[in-house]
This record gives sequence, C-alpha cells and structure tokens, in this order.
Amino acid sequence: MTARRSRTLVAGALVALATCAPALRAQVGNLPENSPFRDVEKRQDVSLIVGQSLGGKDKVGAAPRGGMVYGLRYDVNLGASPLAFTSTVLRQSAGRDILQPGLPAAQRIGGHVSQPLWMWDAAFTLLLTGNRSWRSLIPSVTAGVGLVTDNREVSDSSQFRFGTRFSPVLGFGVKYAPLTSRWTLRADLSNHFYSVPYPQTFRDSTVGVPRITTAKSSWTRNTLLTLGLTRQIGRR
Repeated sequence: MTARRSRTLVAGALVALATCAPALRAQVGNLPENSPFRDVEKRQDVSLIVGQSLGGKDKVGAAPRGGMVYGLRYDVNLGASPLAFTSTVLRQSAGRDILQPGLPAAQRIGGHVSQPLWMWDAAFTLLLTGNRSWRSLIPSVTAGVGLVTDNREVSDSSQFRFGTRFSPVLGFGVKYAPLTSRWTLRADLSNHFYSVPYPQTFRDSTVGVPRITTAKSSWTRNTLLTLGLTRQIGRR
C-alpha cells in the first residue's frame, strides 16, 4: 500500500468519524426532552414563610420556646455558580416559664409568659442540582449566621433576661420550580443555634434547696419547619 493511498484512507476514516460522532453522542443518555433535568433561569426569589418551631428548650427550661413562625425570605443567585445569597427575617410566637430560685424543683415554675422572638440571618445556599431542577425539584443546603432577639428588655423576679443572641444557622430545603410559572413552593427544615444566658440567681445556693444550675449559659437548638410561597422576580 502506497503512502498516498494510506493518507487517503486515514482522511476518509476521520471524515466518517466526524460525521457519525454527533449521532453517537445523541444516543448516549436521555434525549433532552426526556431528561429529568431542566435548566432554570437565574432569578431572585421572595418567599412568604409560615411554619412551626420544633425546639428551643434549654437545659433548665428557662428560654422562650415553641410557637408559630412567619416571615420573609430573599434569595438571589451568585453568577454562574450553584450558590445563592439568602436572607431571612422571622417572627416566632414563643413563651417561657418563670423559674423561681430558692424553691424546690417541684415548686420552681412560677408561671408562664409570652415572649416572642425575632430572627434575622444572612447565609449562602448551595443548590444540590446546580442551576437545574430535577423533575421540577431543586434541593439545597443553607449555612450562615444571624441574630435572635426578644426585641425588648424582658426580665422577671429571677432576673432572667434573654436579650439578643448570636446564632449560627444550618438548614436543608427543597423548592418546587415548574418552568411555566413564576409562582413556586418551598419547604425548609432549619436549625438556629444560640446560647441562653443564666442570671446569678440561678447559680445561688439555698440551704436545703438545690440551685437551678452551676452554668452561666447553655447552647440550644431551635428547629423550624416552614413552608413558603415563592414569587420569582427578574429576567425570564
């Protein structure tokens, strides 16, 4: 076989391969119209949130806990990355027990008062499917920091005061994102961690009566289960 004939055969084989390659690639995996994944446009989300607190009880039972939650959430995608910036403002209806130092444990609760909490956080949300949805669902993980406050100076005879606390936040969520509507739904399970301060009266000892605690504070986890009605804004 001459060198010229060899070059001709090689060139023909390359042309044939280049012609067949797109067809071969099209046969691998799902056809675009049959794929469970869909690209989603990068937009901003504003969500109206309602839900329920599932935690918040500290070691001695002095902190505000329980109650309904409602508020607003804002999300905006960050460039071409699967990250979004997230900010949330929430109000939680909460109540706490009034603890009476110097009394036996069985008689220590002197009443129950309403003490709502306000929560604000700034976080980053990682879209687990990237800038795509899977069967119209977008799961995500959120991590950030924020503040929790009772928004007023509330104390009782024991001198307990919640005040304003630093709060790391960690959560998981999923958003339903159909391509045909700017209105979507989301569900989130988030954990707000913060310390609960104890006054000196909780640590004072009384003859024959055990003190409430020896600690100056303790950390607790306030778990929130929320549902959101989301409006997508921005380009379409």
